[in-house]
Amino acid sequence: MIQTVRGLKEKRSLGNVLMHEHIGCISNDLLQTFGKEWIDKENLISFASDILKRLKDECDIGLFVDGTPIDLGRDAKMLLSVSEKSGVDIVASAGLYHFPAMYTINRSGKEIADWFIKEFEEGIEGTNIKPGILKVASQSFPITNDNKKRLIAMAIAQNETKLPIYVHSEHIDFLANEQISILCTYIKDTEKIIIGHAALNPDEKYLEEILDKGCYICMDQCHCVRHHTEKIGKALATLCKKGYSNKILLSNDMCIYSDFGCKESTGLELSVRQQVENFKYIFTTIYESFLENGGNKKDWNKMFKENSIEVLDIK
Repeated sequence: MIQTVRGLKEKRSLGNVLMHEHIGCISNDLLQTFGKEWIDKENLISFASDILKRLKDECDIGLFVDGTPIDLGRDAKMLLSVSEKSGVDIVASAGLYHFPAMYTINRSGKEIADWFIKEFEEGIEGTNIKPGILKVASQSFPITNDNKKRLIAMAIAQNETKLPIYVHSEHIDFLANEQISILCTYIKDTEKIIIGHAALNPDEKYLEEILDKGCYICMDQCHCVRHHTEKIGKALATLCKKGYSNKILLSNDMCIYSDFGCKESTGLELSVRQQVENFKYIFTTIYESFLENGGNKKDWNKMFKENSIEVLDIK
């Protein structure tokens, strides 16, 4: 069973899976202060729903994993509305990004973990909507004490909830290996660890080192390194040939709306069609490169559907 914002869903009822995306990354303090002047959420819900409807029709997207933690503006009720209007199931995330924050300074990893264990047990934001995945992030190497505490917190939460953890990594220096090392101090089952943004460093030997630790990798942010398209396709094809096809996940890490950039680059200035084409980048450009480098459709389908459903499955 998969925990979605509309409740538990049977695995067999799902289509393709976008494993790490965002409906909206929103500064909630500014939204609370300025309301609709900052962002009209009803407009965003309608816009996002149209995009997901088209992705369902054109790419058989049945599950959209929203990787937005609370300090990036997660809104469970908004995710539910988009899911209901689009017909695409959405998984909500519990966890924290890497931004420094006063509320973590004097709290232990266990205290922070308890927040998200409670969400899993009782629901998010006073609703009965429950998270289906955990999220944690580190930005730099060496890892700061604050970010280390967040990794510890989410590892403790994983032990209690058994949910998978998506780990935001920049793949600089030894960051990913250090993240895994910290998590594995508390987590026995490395198969619930997903090292994200792996396309940022499509070196095959480097990715094999991560996979050999028993973790999944998520090849997303391919659009951020378009000059590596050939390397990404080759890395995926080579890793599949070596027997790693069951440990690779695929996605984009696109954000339909984000207020972290300038006013002209929030995402709302694009048309629904433009947004859909952006989301299809992984299905077109990366898929073509994968095939050109000797990949096959069976492995592609495994990475895009079967593996995601397996790691999200609540046993």
